[in-house]
Amino acid sequence: MLDQELRTILERHSRWTNNEPGGMRANLSLRAMSGINLEGANLKGAKLVGVQMSNAVLRRIDFFEADLFAADLRNADLTSANLSRSDLRGAQLRGADLSNANLYQADMRDGTLLTKSEDGGQKVANQEMSALEIDRASMKGANLSGARLANTIISHTDLTGAILKNAILTNADLNNSILEHADLSGADLENCNLEGADLSSCDLDGANLKGANMRRAKLHNVDLEKVDLSGADITGAEIVRSVDALPKDLRKIIRSHQRWIDSFGADGERAVLDKAELDNVDFSGMNLSAASMIGASLSGARLSGASLNMTDLADANLYKAHFENADMAGCNLKGADLTEAVLDAANMGETELKDREGNPTGRFWPTNLTDCDFSRASLTGAVMRGAKLAGANFNGANLRGADLADASIDGARLQGAIVSDTVLAH
Repeated sequence: MLDQELRTILERHSRWTNNEPGGMRANLSLRAMSGINLEGANLKGAKLVGVQMSNAVLRRIDFFEADLFAADLRNADLTSANLSRSDLRGAQLRGADLSNANLYQADMRDGTLLTKSEDGGQKVANQEMSALEIDRASMKGANLSGARLANTIISHTDLTGAILKNAILTNADLNNSILEHADLSGADLENCNLEGADLSSCDLDGANLKGANMRRAKLHNVDLEKVDLSGADITGAEIVRSVDALPKDLRKIIRSHQRWIDSFGADGERAVLDKAELDNVDFSGMNLSAASMIGASLSGARLSGASLNMTDLADANLYKAHFENADMAGCNLKGADLTEAVLDAANMGETELKDREGNPTGRFWPTNLTDCDFSRASLTGAVMRGAKLAGANFNGANLRGADLADASIDGARLQGAIVSDTVLAH
């Protein structure tokens, strides 16, 4: 229940916003209102400097152009609140729920509130929160278009689907935050900390990421073509593109190959992707059997669970590519670079040849791994029975539990490889 004084303030403020007689702008600055329920209240343009509203219920409240400088809004429920063009400098929003809130052009920069001290001097009222913090808050779907968020702390925050178009986020700390499907087009993220952040499927068209820390960030299905990444640190970042993000001509070849596979050659045609640029593309679970990808660049590509029977990947760049559980029987990988690739439980054994009707012929075709570079690759549980391994380099590779029975390993280099529980060729 609201006390009579507050009810009167809200009623007069409502008349003020509507230009009605007897209206007066609400001034609730520095007032202690923790835990209060003001759901749906009209506080447009209200003066709320340093107000204490931690743990308050503020769902659907209207804070349009409100002065919330240095306000304490920790753990407040601001679901669907209107905070557009509000002054949130130095505010504290740790743990607040801002799901679907409207923060269009809100000012969320640093701010320090000075008040009179007992000795007549001045003191910092918001000493612990002069830099805006939104740590561990929920801002799913929030509209932050044009918001000024320079130097703010927004770590471990859920910003899934948030709109941050043209937002100012210079020097902001967004480490380990979730920005899946967020709109960051035109946003200024210069020197921003995005370490460990999930930016999967977000829109970075025209964004400025100069000098940003993007170590270990997830960048699945993100188009970086129009992004300024000069000086950015992307060490360990997961940059993965979907097939749908490829140029039109490559998409057409891959789709035609799928029809060719599904129709047993009656429709479509075999893919020829020799020397194609396919770095970081996600082909997981796809059927690329018998495709020609000679000399193609697939660095960091995802081919987990993919079918690659009889695929020609000779001299391909497969650095740090993922082939977990992939079926690569009969594949030609001669001279391919598989440095630090992940091939755990991949099948690189022989494949049985079939006639035109698809019947077994009793003849087998070995996987060609001649002169492959498997340096520091992970091959735990991989099957390479009968494979051609002459000249292959396994320096530092993990072959624990791998099956190399009947493989041709003359000239293969196994120095420094982990071979415990490995079945080696006789």
